[in-house]
Amino acid sequence: MRHALTRNASDEAARGELRRVWGAEITSKPGLTFEQMLASSEKTGVKALVIMNDNPLMLTPGAKLDGIEFVAVIDSVQTDTAKAAHALLPDTGAWAKEGTTVSADRRVLRLNPATEPRGDAQQGWRILSDLGKRLVERFGTGEIRINYSSAAEIMDEMAQVIPLFRDSAYKQLDSGQQQHVDGLGPKSANRVAVQAARYSNGHDGTFTLTTSRGLYTSYEAAAIHAKDADRLHREDSLKMHPDDAAVLGVANGDIVTVKRGEESFQAPVQITAAVQPKMLHLPSYYDGGAPAALFEADSPVASVEVSPG
Repeated sequence: MRHALTRNASDEAARGELRRVWGAEITSKPGLTFEQMLASSEKTGVKALVIMNDNPLMLTPGAKLDGIEFVAVIDSVQTDTAKAAHALLPDTGAWAKEGTTVSADRRVLRLNPATEPRGDAQQGWRILSDLGKRLVERFGTGEIRINYSSAAEIMDEMAQVIPLFRDSAYKQLDSGQQQHVDGLGPKSANRVAVQAARYSNGHDGTFTLTTSRGLYTSYEAAAIHAKDADRLHREDSLKMHPDDAAVLGVANGDIVTVKRGEESFQAPVQITAAVQPKMLHLPSYYDGGAPAALFEADSPVASVEVSPG
């Protein structure tokens, strides 16, 4: 794409524009990955971390927040990350949110709250704004222009400083129109073949496990390990080829153990020819992200062992 959703920290012109809008100096240092943030603060200098509406521990097996002196989580559900935080600031639930969201097909959609926030919950943008103002007062950095009065004000600022959102100010979205990000909507639907031949194909008795995000599993429910995260029961089973099921002696619905090294999880089997022999598939949100523990970093497949029970 011609532009990025964010501005490059090394771009002096971009930093100057944000400096003009916010009235604050912008660092030229690049950001850190989540894994880098978790490294010793002596190496990264990260002593405090704010995590908003995300659950990185769900898909980062073995990661711990112990190396960060203070962790605050802004969320509406009690995720594993929220449980590990020093402070939890309650965000509104999905039906009470206001603002915008970007869908997978690159449309900017307006969010209109259907309910009022419950209890002490507040809009996430307001929590961040209040937190920023308190930090400014605490560290005496001088005036910084982050006193937002509405989600519309924030979106209009984004349209001003982020090239891809230049046509997504609130006045363009008030009618309910689904605004493409800078006109970059999908033009066609193409089937893409995924080649996995270079990975283990099970000749040594192992299986090749694949995983992906699905349509029917609720992220929020999976994040709190709810048993009914997939109420339609379309994605809560391990897909296995009939030939492999016959060799293992398992039937539809039987529980099997999937193992790689010291990591393992259990799942019911769904026998289907939709997967190739010696191939398995299970959505990544199953049982709160359990499959992630079996994958090496950035690997699309994992060689695993399967046994009944």
